[in-house]
Amino acid sequence: MVFRIWSRVCLAVSAIMLAASPSPAQPAPQRIVAVGDLHGDYAAWITIARAAGLIDARDRWAGGTTTLVQTGDITDRGPDSLKIIRHLQKLDGEAKTAGGRVIVLVGNHEAMNVTGDLRYVDPGEYAVFADRQSERRRNAFYEANAQAIIAKYRALSPELDSDGVRKAWMAATPLGMIEHQAAWGPKGELGRWAASLPAVVKVGDSLFAHGGLSAPYTAMGGLDEINRRVRLALQAGEKAPSSIINDPLGPLWYRGLITRG
Repeated sequence: MVFRIWSRVCLAVSAIMLAASPSPAQPAPQRIVAVGDLHGDYAAWITIARAAGLIDARDRWAGGTTTLVQTGDITDRGPDSLKIIRHLQKLDGEAKTAGGRVIVLVGNHEAMNVTGDLRYVDPGEYAVFADRQSERRRNAFYEANAQAIIAKYRALSPELDSDGVRKAWMAATPLGMIEHQAAWGPKGELGRWAASLPAVVKVGDSLFAHGGLSAPYTAMGGLDEINRRVRLALQAGEKAPSSIINDPLGPLWYRGLITRG
């Protein structure tokens, strides 16, 4: 049984998609729970996980041999992305002990954080990373990059003097933001974690991806090759629109398989 809860993509695999993967499908577990797009809402995640019987009242794994597939976009929009990530990491170990499994896929919003696209980051995300040294780090970062920052701000607002640029930059750089960017960068802890996640996974006869597989990507050489390319792109922090992690036809962004009633 596949139990779908608020997942943007949980796709039954077509014959052409199955043919695209050289790896044999893993035996289908008796129960699969797929959850997507949590977007920093820890309370919603806990509500969903308890309703699905995945966790107990103390938020420990209670799903037995269930396979949980989290289809990406844990980050952005809400303040508690890191809290959800840590909980899923903990559940991964607990599920294995019980004979279950936790699979987390990388979504386009994880990739955006890795590549420095922070348009949708909730201010609460930065606050989580702030500590007693954050003000010192922010000041040091400004001093080390002052010339480039001043040039960038004056290109947009020529009337700003050096003090005005500093004030504007400080207002746009809340405490914890420097640490957040370091953690999510390609070499940071969370950036490396994101790069370790698959973009596409096949469980039994079902294919899971955050976005989906467009026709060009089914001819790429199989799921292992797609996941390899996504991993390398994340490790390099690729920002080019043609990169597999940014391509509208790529597995993190493709929306062509969505149907609307």
